[in-house]
Amino acid sequence: MTYIAQPGDTLYTIAQRFNTSAEAIMAANNRLNSYLIYPGQLLEIPEEPESEQLGYYYIVQPGDSLYRIAQRFNIPLKELIRVNQIPPPYTIYPGQRIFLPGVEPPKPPPGGQVYIVQPGDTLYSIAEKFNLPLDSIIRLNNIPRPDLIYPGQRLILPAVPSSFQQEP
Repeated sequence: MTYIAQPGDTLYTIAQRFNTSAEAIMAANNRLNSYLIYPGQLLEIPEEPESEQLGYYYIVQPGDSLYRIAQRFNIPLKELIRVNQIPPPYTIYPGQRIFLPGVEPPKPPPGGQVYIVQPGDTLYSIAEKFNLPLDSIIRLNNIPRPDLIYPGQRLILPAVPSSFQQEP
């Protein structure tokens, strides 16, 4: 899709508007110089992967690399880079949303559910909201830094343990 840059636009704000990354826009525009965006400039905005394609969006965690993610989810590294249009030097950052092609999202345990992190959420507030032990959410989702979660992150919540259920 083509976008016409408006006064005040930055590569970052455009990327946010179209739910992509500045790096993907730069790659789609032949290594566009991010400091030279001007009103009226035509920018190609990369499309999201087809929704029919099996896979899901993963939020990059601290310590992740494309190589580690590819290994963890058994995706060819070249395919992960291609689908997400990540330009050299193939840098990703915590909080970035990347598509994992061909990967089925993890399912919650019986009685559990999936929760998408909202702005302002903390693991503590989510545990309180669902009446769950905080450590069970951390363990189930393999969260390396419990103080860092991101809006849009997909969390698997366990079933409420009977010892945590409130009495009527």
